[in-house]
Amino acid sequence: MTARGTNHLRHTTNQVLDALLTAAERAYRDRPPTFDSLHAIVENLKTSAAFDSFYAHAWSEAEAIQEDAKLEAKRNNAFGRLMIHPLSELLNTGQLDRAHLPNLFQFLHLILGDDNEEFGRQCREIVEDLKSSRGADFSWQDLYDHPLAKRLQWQTLVRIAHSFKRWDLRKEWFMKLMQYTPTSVSVGQAAFVVKDKSAQAQDPGEHRVFGENDFHNVFTALFHPLTSMTRSEEEQFIREFKDAPHHLIGPFLVNLAKCQR
Repeated sequence: MTARGTNHLRHTTNQVLDALLTAAERAYRDRPPTFDSLHAIVENLKTSAAFDSFYAHAWSEAEAIQEDAKLEAKRNNAFGRLMIHPLSELLNTGQLDRAHLPNLFQFLHLILGDDNEEFGRQCREIVEDLKSSRGADFSWQDLYDHPLAKRLQWQTLVRIAHSFKRWDLRKEWFMKLMQYTPTSVSVGQAAFVVKDKSAQAQDPGEHRVFGENDFHNVFTALFHPLTSMTRSEEEQFIREFKDAPHHLIGPFLVNLAKCQR
């Protein structure tokens, strides 16, 4: 919970307690209240229509705080932005449904393990430094072009390719993962929001098919940073990995090409 959320709950509780004190003072101005009389006041306050607008306002503010927290968590997921950026065209043209993104983030977490958090931390630090130095001129492209961010992206892609050594098994696992509809959605490096069950039941399109062509399109786009490198980038990659990119991801790309229809 954010500090704003905690403060909101404290403020709401304090207002209820103040209402209890006010009711007790008015009812027992000239004599001390008994336990039974206090109990009666509390029971009346529980059902008082005078609180309806107060509760509605408190709930509305709580929802706004939750939405702001979700947006902030998404903004802070700089590593997720970095990795998903190559999929922008698929997302913007509707070839890839944005409903699949939570599962893609989960895929990255499962492949990287604890490094997912570490890569996220490093990307956040890069963004903070860039925002500090560039000010209003900052754009997310600055992150995508940053040398360290590129290395983190390359490391992730190489590990993904390596994880598909047992191609058929890993591919089947990934396809099942992409078909899964979670009851909680990741919105950041370590932030999850529980999905409303009634909303899931009312949405017949919630279960979206992820097929063979989707698999091919997603990984073709995802690996674009390694398949379209400049000479300078390739030299940098070789210094980092002691090998050429096509040697490390070649078998993966060969199998991927077989998925195209």
